[in-house]
Amino acid sequence: MFEDNDLLRHNLVVFRGGENATQVFPPLLDIMPEARLNLVIYHLKNDDVQEAYKLVKDMEPVVPKEYIIKAVVHAVIGMQEESKDHLNIAQKLYQLVGTSATECDTIPGRQCMASCFFILK
Repeated sequence: MFEDNDLLRHNLVVFRGGENATQVFPPLLDIMPEARLNLVIYHLKNDDVQEAYKLVKDMEPVVPKEYIIKAVVHAVIGMQEESKDHLNIAQKLYQLVGTSATECDTIPGRQCMASCFFILK
């Protein structure tokens, strides 16, 4: 039953804390945008930042959560590699979310501005 339904397989991985993420999510990347984001989160949680980066480097964010996840990946790489380029990208992505009219007064929007200011010191 679960094997035939992409959404159920995806959600089972999420609810099971990423169990089988590397088997279930990749075939769903072009079907469900959430699969890409959840696979990025899985890689970040498992300290595989380069795999997370491969998934977001060409991603054109559309919704706030996509901007935030892409910013997090760039921030982590920027801090690990002491890369100003990655930190600048992260800062700009955070700032886009934090200053947007729809997000500026939300918790994620405020967290993004805090992250932006943290990067700017």
